[in-house]
Amino acid sequence: MGRASRRKGADVAAWFNGRARRVTAARIEAFRRAMPHATVYAATTLDEARADARRLVRERPRLVFCGGGDGTSVVLLNLLRDEGARHFPTLALLKLGTGNGWPSAVGAPGYERSLELGASLPKQPPVQRFNLIETEGRLSLFAGVGWDATIVHNYHANLAQARATPLAGALAGKLNEGVGGYLFSLFTRTVPGELSQLVFEGRTRVRVEDLGGNALTLVKDEVVRARTGKLLYEGPVSVAAAATEPFWGAKFKAFPHARRVPGCFNFRVYDRPVYEGVARMVDLWRGTRVPGMHDYFATSLRITLSRPMPFQIGGDVVGAREQMDFSLAAETVDVLDWAGLRRAQA
Repeated sequence: MGRASRRKGADVAAWFNGRARRVTAARIEAFRRAMPHATVYAATTLDEARADARRLVRERPRLVFCGGGDGTSVVLLNLLRDEGARHFPTLALLKLGTGNGWPSAVGAPGYERSLELGASLPKQPPVQRFNLIETEGRLSLFAGVGWDATIVHNYHANLAQARATPLAGALAGKLNEGVGGYLFSLFTRTVPGELSQLVFEGRTRVRVEDLGGNALTLVKDEVVRARTGKLLYEGPVSVAAAATEPFWGAKFKAFPHARRVPGCFNFRVYDRPVYEGVARMVDLWRGTRVPGMHDYFATSLRITLSRPMPFQIGGDVVGAREQMDFSLAAETVDVLDWAGLRRAQA
């Protein structure tokens, strides 16, 4: 694990995922040069990350730069809470992941530009406050079942298989990385698998129940009280997911209404089969309203599936589930508003 000792007067830290592909020794060194008084953490194991989180809780920096994928930020928040943090430090998200969903929500620039801006931050930079979702005892910005989790699972399976290729393994691995790798996984594994299930097993169904008793929904783009009682939705499902920020990654605007209702998370059910979803991929990517999309805003929900589906929390697949609860976490987190910072410095 690489780290720089904390220098006198420093009140900034950096949290890098030392195992992330885009977190290189050169990029860590560039951060140290840009902010030489910051404490830099770059754990490569969970035990190291836990020890670093314990130190962050003790030292309480005012700002933590976070470098890796969306999952890196999720791990950081959960470890900080596990180590007793009562309040989270402000996070400055760096675009060093594959999809960079959460950084996209706050207008994060490229890495080099982030270092330039970060080196001269005001004491009170502009921030956006985000709610968090809690499910299975873990905090996250988004979580759910369906194609999103299946694509992530298939992406990693394709990448591992490509890297294990005896000939040209490194080149094959690179061709299966990033957004292109996700699209390749979608069309070579996810879509055929979904079509096969559709033919031989039929559609998976879901029950969505309001446990909080205060759910809202969208009717003709107007937020209204859900008048269906405890049962909000029952029917076929391809994706059922909750979020408090708009993007899955690669600027895929999967949750365009994620921040529309303060104090609630956005829960979406897409009920159309895979071939219709693929036909409307551009609209889904842009966050355009499409037939078959059901939006709810809630503080506590339970979903029950007719058969197990892959489940992801913060972009990490955690296995197959038949029933899941989602609740609005008590914690919130402030995140550096890169877009606002650029406007202020223009």
